[in-house]
Amino acid sequence: MNKNIAQSLIKVLAETKDIKADSVNPYHESTYASLGQHLEVLKPIFAKHGLSILQFPIGTEHAVGVRTIIFNDQGDEVSGDILIPCGDDTTGQDAGALITYLRRYALASVAGVATEDDDALAQSMKKKPSNFNKPKPSAPAPAVAQTFVKEVMPFISNSPSGKPILVPFGDRKGQPLASLPKIETNREVKFGDLNYFANRWTPKPFGENTVPSDKDLAIKAEAVRLWNLSEKSEQTESNPF
Repeated sequence: MNKNIAQSLIKVLAETKDIKADSVNPYHESTYASLGQHLEVLKPIFAKHGLSILQFPIGTEHAVGVRTIIFNDQGDEVSGDILIPCGDDTTGQDAGALITYLRRYALASVAGVATEDDDALAQSMKKKPSNFNKPKPSAPAPAVAQTFVKEVMPFISNSPSGKPILVPFGDRKGQPLASLPKIETNREVKFGDLNYFANRWTPKPFGENTVPSDKDLAIKAEAVRLWNLSEKSEQTESNPF
């Protein structure tokens, strides 16, 4: 990451706060923080420190997504992509809803904040499973899409909290913990697999705290839970009777 971008982001992250819900979803009987609320809260803070945010819809044959770019007036930038699978029957309205959700998700991730609607899409998928996990048999979906369908979906639906817990740091920071591969074979990816968070990482006190934070403990517990589920699934596949 460019030094100028890094210095500006440090100042931005020192000022950002969690984003409160401002809208109501009558279908799910829940409130959520809208895209407008995210932009209203975050854009002035980024602008104050010389940064702007651009987001573009992106996609593949079997997935839609968002590219988020943070840049300054000197031409320095940092960017990241997030994709989610969609099926052959996905309408333009479905894709638009997914893109809007991912824009909010990406904004919250780059700003280092939490929002009150992290489980909105998971709940939608659980109540209306249909188009998001049906790639064409003749052309397998991209790896990121396959990972989401085979690993993220079951664990989000069955997690005790009903919410995806996000990776706290590393090259895959901000992604759902359940989207991580069990063991990452690419050595260039730092802290990018479930094995690290379940078996190697230990939450520690930070600053003046004498005990690890509840958030870190929840991340550890979820990582261990997902690891055990994966182990159990592999055992069942190898010995189905």
